[in-house]
Amino acid sequence: MAGFRWAAPGWATEPQPPVAAGLSAKPAVERLTQVVESQTIRLRAVSSDFGRTIVQAIASDPRGKLIAVAGDDHAIRIMDTAQLKVRATLQGHTDIIQTLHFDPAGHRLVSAGNDGQLIIWNRDADFGVDQRMQGTPALACVRFSPDGREIAAVGFENKVYLFTREKRAEQPQAECDCTDLRAVDYSGDGKLLAVAGRSGDLHLFDRATNKLIDDYQIHTGRIHDLKFNGLSPVIVTAGEDGYVVMFDTDIKRPIGRIAVTTGKLFSVCILDRQHLAVAGSDNMIRIVNVTLGRVVEQLIGHTGSIAALASSGDALFSGGYDATLKRWDLGGLKAGRERIAERNNPIDR
Repeated sequence: MAGFRWAAPGWATEPQPPVAAGLSAKPAVERLTQVVESQTIRLRAVSSDFGRTIVQAIASDPRGKLIAVAGDDHAIRIMDTAQLKVRATLQGHTDIIQTLHFDPAGHRLVSAGNDGQLIIWNRDADFGVDQRMQGTPALACVRFSPDGREIAAVGFENKVYLFTREKRAEQPQAECDCTDLRAVDYSGDGKLLAVAGRSGDLHLFDRATNKLIDDYQIHTGRIHDLKFNGLSPVIVTAGEDGYVVMFDTDIKRPIGRIAVTTGKLFSVCILDRQHLAVAGSDNMIRIVNVTLGRVVEQLIGHTGSIAALASSGDALFSGGYDATLKRWDLGGLKAGRERIAERNNPIDR
């Protein structure tokens, strides 16, 4: 995936009006044909003080062996991607964990949330605490830089914080006029930092100077998630207006825009050269083909809002407010073969 640049002739290149109230964005298919829901599990709460464990965040290991899953019981589960067995349970946060991210080499995992802590876990030491930074604001999103030497963080205000192994950022290194930032990501070369939130604007910073390059209005509601597409200059965003937008940071304008749902989108995941997965408040995952510029699969199975998506190899992982974690087999989608869904009863983990 790294290095290719999307050309999406099927996507509208000019902003389109939102879908009218009361209408649905009709997907291209009415049943699962190429994606199989291969496993569903429920996470056991770490104590009786918690009820059903809602999945708040998922991060995939760059090595393809593990995923990290955070619940609202303040704990992180390290799970293998093959069988979704819990290999370790990490405890150290005292409030909801909002965000997780592995460094590019897969050696470290960073977590943060509502408790004013940013914790780095060391995989090479059985995921023991490598570094704990306390006194941070509540954080909604954290990301390692491409070289793994820095962490960018945003959360519910207009400030961007930058952390290194040597020290935490005592003061924010960058600011914008959006007072509720929810998403941040580095470009593949590390030269740009993109942030977004409640305003619907995409804010681009020059990482060398931390100066704001410009703000770009691309959504009519809060942007919940954004991802750079590997080494390409393209950013994918998902917003509360139900749209997915592709923005080219070289030419500084959207190159694709599609209405996915009349609900809110909370998460976007880049799957391969042709496909994105997006999900949110209507309990459904959509697979978008960027070449065709439309939804080609709808994945039905969750019974609550979907908060998080992550992919690893031929698997897509999803979780949210129905207190389940699901694994979807993407082999049929990528190979173009027709598959029929096989739903399993949830397994307690």
